[in-house]
Amino acid sequence: MSFEHESDDHAIRAITDDASFRVIVARTTKTVQGILKAQEAPASVASSLGDLLTATVLFRETMSPGLRVQGILSTQGGGASLVADSAPEGRTRGLIQNRAALASTGPFDTLRMMRTLHNGSINQGTVHIDAGGSTTQAMMAYMQNSEQVDTMLAVGTRITGDSVVAGGYMVQLLPEVGKAPLAVMAERLEDFRTIDHLLTPGFSPEELLNELLYRMPHTRLETTPIAFECWCSESRVLGALATLPREEIQSMIDDGQVLEIGCDYCRKEYRVQPTTLVGLIQQS
Repeated sequence: MSFEHESDDHAIRAITDDASFRVIVARTTKTVQGILKAQEAPASVASSLGDLLTATVLFRETMSPGLRVQGILSTQGGGASLVADSAPEGRTRGLIQNRAALASTGPFDTLRMMRTLHNGSINQGTVHIDAGGSTTQAMMAYMQNSEQVDTMLAVGTRITGDSVVAGGYMVQLLPEVGKAPLAVMAERLEDFRTIDHLLTPGFSPEELLNELLYRMPHTRLETTPIAFECWCSESRVLGALATLPREEIQSMIDDGQVLEIGCDYCRKEYRVQPTTLVGLIQQS
């Protein structure tokens, strides 16, 4: 994946020169738009899914830049869920699970974040979302309670007809922060509790970064492209089929029909021939 233009979706990581703050800003407009279209997201959840996608990208850029993370918003009892999946190099995808239950299960009341650790294990935590609470508030609570990191952030998704603008920021306090820089940043972030007023078609992470760190010397560490990109593949489909009981695979072979399997994330269709299934049995 290559990063070509400032108008493309991307995230910027920066740190103040006095080591007081780490800042991540992101534009996720095209990514969110593509995922909402692929999921045929109803208007009732489109903004929530967009916000979750941006928050998950920011979380990965902050906590696990080179590893995969996943964010899940669930309704009461897990009746329906929104899933955001963010992988290295900015590959991002999303999913609406059990959409039939969305209308009957009430608002999203739980946020769960999962990230892969370098040893291959999974770190995860869950926070409850108060009635009327936003993804921004839930994510800040998660960072404080589950990661023990003082964080200010805001994400937003503005949808007008077919037009989408999405993005956000995350500011983390580092151990070296002094009282004076902390006071300045706290006052400044009062103006950025939401970024809805910034979400115009020309929304720029660079401008947001400059406003957040106005007159604060800082260094940009890295710029990462972000895009809607699914990592499904025929080999992954075959790998999943290979885990089925041998008799179940044989039944599919005897049926003689081409299997048509669709990816829930990107809607790509895979066709598996009976002869390919024979190969799976021979390998097992």
